[in-house]
Parts: sequence; C-alpha cells; structure tokens
Amino acid sequence: ENVEFRLGEIEHLPVSDETIDVIISNCVLNLSPDKQQVFEEAYRVLCPGGRVAISDVVLTAALPDELRADLDSIAECVGGASRIDEVETLLDQAGFQDIQIEPIDETRDFIREWGDDRDLDDVLVSARITGAKPSG
Repeated sequence: ENVEFRLGEIEHLPVSDETIDVIISNCVLNLSPDKQQVFEEAYRVLCPGGRVAISDVVLTAALPDELRADLDSIAECVGGASRIDEVETLLDQAGFQDIQIEPIDETRDFIREWGDDRDLDDVLVSARITGAKPSG
C-alpha cells in the first residue's frame, strides 16, 4: 500500500510536484538522450529532503565514437553512458546536494562479458549515484 507504479517517461514523470520521497532507478538513465531533463524532473517531483538513488553504468574514460553511435551499444546502456564528472554536474545543475557517485569496481568482471569484441571494462563501471533535494 506504500508503493505505486505508474507508466510514464523518465523525462516527464506522471506525478505532481513535490510528492515523492525517494526515486530509485536501475540502469535506465543511459537510455535517455536528455539526462538534464531527467534530473530536473526528478528534482521537481521530490519533496524537500527527498533523495534519488540510482544504479547505472558511468564512463571512466572516453567512449570510442563508434560505440557511442552504435544502436546496439545504445540499447545496452553503453552508448548513452556519461562520464562521472558529467553526471555530477547534471545533478548539481538540477539543484541536488550531497551528491555521491561511487564506482563499484567489482562490476568490471560482468561488464567485461558484455561484448566479446569490446573491452568495455576499460571505459565503463557500474556506480551508485545519490543526491538529495534540500530540505527547505
């Protein structure tokens, strides 16, 4: 009774302003072409003091252009990945505080298996991404 699921787009959440306490997301941010809009929308719907908790892959180095443009790579959450500093800037520009982006080094093993012909673990790592909307 404390959870509700709604169909919507990550860039246009189907909820009113300041009605959500926590936003949890697992590896979908990279599928959005407008990440700034995603974070601004998250900020809009969060109550003061609300938090985002995201698990997603982030870039640790420049992604080769051929991977960024490859449709399979985009669908696999690789082509749309952002650098850690870019994600931090996007969160900050949206208004979030207490931003933390913690790479999870243990994920390099499974990322290595994502592509037989690519060494993705050289440029990608999974990360815990958190931020808070100021209390007031």
